[in-house]
Amino acid sequence: MQLTFRDIEKAFGIPEEKLYQWLNKQGMPAIKANDQYYFNSVEVLEWALKNRICLTAGALKLCEKARQGQDLITPALMRGGVYFGLTGHHREEILGRVLDLLVLPDHIRKSSLKEMLLSREQAGTTGIGNGIAIPHVKHPVVLAGMEPIVGLFFLEKAVDFSSPDGEGVHTLFVILSSSFKWHLSLLSRLAFCLQDQEVKSALQRRIQSEEILAAFQVAESKVAKIS
Repeated sequence: MQLTFRDIEKAFGIPEEKLYQWLNKQGMPAIKANDQYYFNSVEVLEWALKNRICLTAGALKLCEKARQGQDLITPALMRGGVYFGLTGHHREEILGRVLDLLVLPDHIRKSSLKEMLLSREQAGTTGIGNGIAIPHVKHPVVLAGMEPIVGLFFLEKAVDFSSPDGEGVHTLFVILSSSFKWHLSLLSRLAFCLQDQEVKSALQRRIQSEEILAAFQVAESKVAKIS
């Protein structure tokens, strides 16, 4: 799906003059045909990230629509949300606060879910190294009827998760899904995205949530090119 000049204007909330400046002076990628500009959503996001362009929710929604059905992590992150400055001194406290922040269906008992997350940690750490952990439940079927979500949490101070490299965890991706198929798909897609340099940079800099989500969208677009 090609985006038009007006699509980009509206999505980024900028005047016509600003968009022409991006095109003529900052190398924004576009194709010109019959005196009209056309844009590729992934190329626009990639350019915006490299040029530190402020991303809006409208820009993300427009690009999500253009790539509907192709992404897994990005829509799950949009449902789960990105949270900064999470406080706590140990895993149990952190996981409790994570569940307090996540918006879940009324039929999901957060107390039971917390016990499952802690049980998963006791069975083996979800810390994967480099300050990142991916808490998730072993039996996602208890979340029946819920769309998969991924909550991203940045901790104020690193917490011990007994990660293999011995490093404290400062970044959490909490995966909640109602099916094993989705659960495994989200885990594998997240692992792929975490290898991407733009995603690594966005996570390290703890920039605004829109830019983090854009980095994941660009990273996920590379899956389609590989397959």
